[in-house]
Amino acid sequence: MKDEAASPVTDDANVRPRGPFGPLLYRFGITRLRITGDQRDSIEAALYDRARIGGPSTRNFIVLSILSSTISALGLLLDSAPAVIGAMLLGPFIVPLLAIAGALVQGWGARLARAIVMTLVGIALSVTSGLFVGWVVGARLDPGELPSQLAAIAQPGLLDLAIALTAGIAAGYATLRTEAGGALSGVAISVTIEPPLAAMGLFLAAGNQPAMRQAMLAMVTNFGALVVGATFAMAWWGFADKTTRRGAGSNRVRLGVLVWIAAVVAVAVPLTVYSQRVVEDQRFEDQISDAVGEWDPSTRISALDAQLHDGFATVELSLTGPRRPEPAWRLAELLSEQRGVKVTIHITFVLATEDHAVATP
Repeated sequence: MKDEAASPVTDDANVRPRGPFGPLLYRFGITRLRITGDQRDSIEAALYDRARIGGPSTRNFIVLSILSSTISALGLLLDSAPAVIGAMLLGPFIVPLLAIAGALVQGWGARLARAIVMTLVGIALSVTSGLFVGWVVGARLDPGELPSQLAAIAQPGLLDLAIALTAGIAAGYATLRTEAGGALSGVAISVTIEPPLAAMGLFLAAGNQPAMRQAMLAMVTNFGALVVGATFAMAWWGFADKTTRRGAGSNRVRLGVLVWIAAVVAVAVPLTVYSQRVVEDQRFEDQISDAVGEWDPSTRISALDAQLHDGFATVELSLTGPRRPEPAWRLAELLSEQRGVKVTIHITFVLATEDHAVATP
C-alpha cells in the first residue's frame, strides 16, 4: 500500500537537457528521456512493495543476504574470483538501495526509513555470516599474508569511490530504462557492497581490527556513493514527478540529497588521506627494494614490512642469499639519506645453500 501518492505526469518522453551544455548535448541526441507516469507507477510498485521488512520479499532478502555473504567470504579466503562474482550475482541489496534513491528523489520519508531499515538488516546478516565463516574456518588473516582480494578490500581508495558512484548511476539508469536490462543493476550494486561486508566479518573473526575498520570504510563509502549515483540517475531521467520538482516538497528533496552527498564527502576525506598514505607506503617499499639491490646485490627480499611515521621510519626485512649480507647500518644510512629521516631497520637473514649429489649402485 502506498503511503505517499505520486502525481501523474504529462512530461514528454524526451526533454532538452538544461544548463550551459544543454544545447550541445541535445544536438548530439542526448536527451533526458523522462519516463511516463505509468512507467513510474510500475517502478514504484516493484520497488516499495519489496523494499521493506515484513513485505513479500523479506524471506528471499534474508536468505540471499546470508548465502551471498557466505559464498563471498569463502571466495575471499580462497582468493577465488569466480566464487566472489557468484556472490555478487546473488546479492539482494539492489532493491533497498534503489528504494533509498527513489525516496530521496521524491521526498518520501516513510519509504526512505523502511528501505534504510531493510538495508541495515541485510548488512547485519551479511557481516554475521562472514563472521561465522571466519570462525568455522579459523582463518588467521595476518596483515602481511592476506589473499589478494581481501588485501584490496582492506586498502580502499578513491578509485573505489569512483567505481561505486558510476555503478550507482548505471543501476539507476537500468532501473528506469527497462531495455537496459535489470541484471546490470544487480551486478552494479553487488560488486561493491557484498565483498566488503563479508570481509568485515572475516576480519572480525580473525581479530584484525585495523583491516576490519578499512573494510568498513570501503563499505560505507561505496554504499553512500552508490545511493548518490542512483539518486542522480533517477532524478535526471525523470523519476520525480512535477509535484515533487516544482511543488513545496522540492526543498525537502534537495535537503535530503544534500545531506546524503555531504555524508559521502565526509567519508571520502579519510579515504583520500588513506589513499595518499598507501601510495606513499608503496613508493617507500619500492625505494627499499632498490636500496637493497644497491646495498648487496646478492640478497633477495622474501618479506618486507615498512612503516612511515613523522620524522622516522621502521623497516622489517626478511632476506635470503648465498652469503651473509653487508652490515645493516649501511642500508639504514642509505635509506636515511634518500628519505631525509631517521630509519630503523631489523633484518632476518636466511642463508641459501645448494646441495647436489649423485649416487650409483
